[in-house]
Amino acid sequence: MRDLRRNRRKMYYSLYEVQGNESDFDVLDTAVKYSAPVEFKAGLSEGKSNADDSPFGKDISYDRIISTVNKSLPITETTLIWYETEPVLLEDGSADASSADYKVAAAPLDGLDGVQIAVKRIRKGERDYAK
Repeated sequence: MRDLRRNRRKMYYSLYEVQGNESDFDVLDTAVKYSAPVEFKAGLSEGKSNADDSPFGKDISYDRIISTVNKSLPITETTLIWYETEPVLLEDGSADASSADYKVAAAPLDGLDGVQIAVKRIRKGERDYAK
C-alpha cells in the first residue's frame, strides 16, 4: 500500500472515553466523552462499500475507507472522524461528538504495509455516536 503525500487529506480523530459519574448511588449513570481532536493525514477513498470487493466483509456498512501506512494511529471502533468540517470543542477541551462527520464502522484492518479503516458518515441529527 502506498501513502503518497499528494493523496493524503487532513482529518481529525477523537477517541472514546467514559467519564464516571460523581455519585456513588447510581452506578449506571456515566457520561460519554471524547478526547480532544488530534490531526492526522491519510488517504480517503471516494467510493462507497460494495459487498463484492469489500475487505471488511458483507455485513459491514461503510461509506469510505481511510488508508495509511502510519500503524501507530490509536483509532478503534468507537473513534469519531472529522474530514469535511473542523471539530467543535466543548468547554473542557474535549470534542463535541455532534460535530463529527464520520464514525468508524469496523475494527481497523492491520496489514503488513498499512492500516485500512472503514468509516460511516454520521447523518446530522443521528445520536448513536458510540455505536
